[in-house]
Amino acid sequence: MKDDLEKFHARNMAGDPQYAVARQLLELGEAVAQLRAHAKLTRGELGKRLGVKARDIAIVEEQTPRAPAGLLETTLSLLLQMTSQRTATGPATAIPIRTIRHFRPALVPA
Repeated sequence: MKDDLEKFHARNMAGDPQYAVARQLLELGEAVAQLRAHAKLTRGELGKRLGVKARDIAIVEEQTPRAPAGLLETTLSLLLQMTSQRTATGPATAIPIRTIRHFRPALVPA
């Protein structure tokens, strides 16, 4: 079953530019959720730091293609900054940071 899903995604990523962008955005939203959880922040706490409501953070995490691009970028930047301030990021943040580095390389320091 998973192979069929992977084939479906690969086929649509190659043939449909809108699908490819939406898929990348959803992966970034998942990275936001993972980094927020690692930072031990609720959506409300993260929203307060960014000056938005918790539902805006929910949109960034779950419906990323509908999220304002500026909010997504700001959220990613803040979470990456918080992650880099911790002494040990560990494997819990490796995958989200790799995802962000792949889709938004300018946000992740080398």
